Amino acid sequence: MTDMLKRLEQVLRTDDLVADDEKLLVAVSGGADSMALLHLLAELAPAYPFSLAVAHLDHQLRPESAADAGFVANVCHQLQLELFQESVDVRQLATTRKTGIEVAGRQARRSFFERLARQQKCAKIVLAHHGDDQAETILFRLLRGSGLSGLAAMRLKADRYLRPLLGFRADELREYLQQRNLSWRDDSSNDDIAFTRNRIRHQLMPQLAEYNPNLVDALNRLAGQAADEEDYWARLSRTLLDEHGESADDGCIFPIAVLESISRAERRRLLRAFLRQVHNDLSGLEAGHIDQIEALISGSRPQADLDLPGLWVGRRYGRLLCSQSRPEVEAFELSVPGPGDYALPSGDLLRVSINGQGEEDHRTVLFPASALRFPLVVRSPRPGDRFQPSGMEGTRLVKDYFIDAKVEREERLKTPVVCTGEEIIWLAGKRRCGRYFPVGNEKLLKITLLTPKQAVE
Repeated sequence: MTDMLKRLEQVLRTDDLVADDEKLLVAVSGGADSMALLHLLAELAPAYPFSLAVAHLDHQLRPESAADAGFVANVCHQLQLELFQESVDVRQLATTRKTGIEVAGRQARRSFFERLARQQKCAKIVLAHHGDDQAETILFRLLRGSGLSGLAAMRLKADRYLRPLLGFRADELREYLQQRNLSWRDDSSNDDIAFTRNRIRHQLMPQLAEYNPNLVDALNRLAGQAADEEDYWARLSRTLLDEHGESADDGCIFPIAVLESISRAERRRLLRAFLRQVHNDLSGLEAGHIDQIEALISGSRPQADLDLPGLWVGRRYGRLLCSQSRPEVEAFELSVPGPGDYALPSGDLLRVSINGQGEEDHRTVLFPASALRFPLVVRSPRPGDRFQPSGMEGTRLVKDYFIDAKVEREERLKTPVVCTGEEIIWLAGKRRCGRYFPVGNEKLLKITLLTPKQAVE
């Protein structure tokens, strides 16, 4: 067994990165790095043992991309490996998603690899990133304004993705191929300095290497140290999230008081972990975005919103919320022609009955049946709504009532407003009006707001 093969096997056996008899999906572009990975894994597979499947995605960015696909197909045929190929117009995808070509390409590859891994029951997806790629990634993130978390760069293992060549250099991978007379395809776009990463590779790194000839090794050591630090912070953040965080239907919630009570270093890492619960890929998130969230937390506005790459973050009084998109609540209105059960868009149920018994609370109100006429109306709050809250003199704006009661924005929009004619008699679940109180033993109109669970009991 050659030295490179021994090194690769040692990496794969570290912490059982690859278990015996697992099936691996190898991402192969046809370039030198991925061809070296493919041949190394194919050579190691029988003795380890594991099995391989190969994935190749044609990005349609170059005229020769179809020839690249044919080259990969021929190599897989020679190695007797099953190959799965697809083609995507990445330039069109970038236009549709209003993002850069590099980002659109990465998204397309990830989608293809993960779908294929599920279909073919592959335990891991193996990528060919090496030490030079790692160094470029660190510089790229520094120039983009990445925070300290970004310095950890690419990991040997991230979810089901493996990068076993991070400890190898690009030159030694090409030397491995040349010594065995193995060919590869050169991607002309790698020389196009219109792409930031290519300018870093061909212009910035050679200049920096004049100051430190061991630049790549130094940057890889930095990435390793940063990764160790991030692992520590990740454990601490996980503890805080488990203790104080809440899950919502389409996102998560965290108390602002806890965020304000910890150090800024803890808070910034915790915020990234908080966001990652909703969107695992934070590659588009920069340090400046975390600054914006901190400003949201410390600002004077009790309710505010932030639209971030792939995420929405909102402050609602003492809570920080996160979801993939800004919550939207549609306006509604329905007629209540008489006693019965009326389903509301929120999932709650409004139950109306005559001669109802019981006492009032925040979810039940009682009115003299003779004082109100059907049909009643149940609707969303509207701008300019006014009512007379019980226990208060005169009327006030519903909006002002919500502000004083610290009702969150989305909850306001979901609050059923019960009216007789144009007059608001109940902000359901919140406050009744100061009129129409029952007197004596007269017939009662009872209105109850039931949760979905209560409605079926």
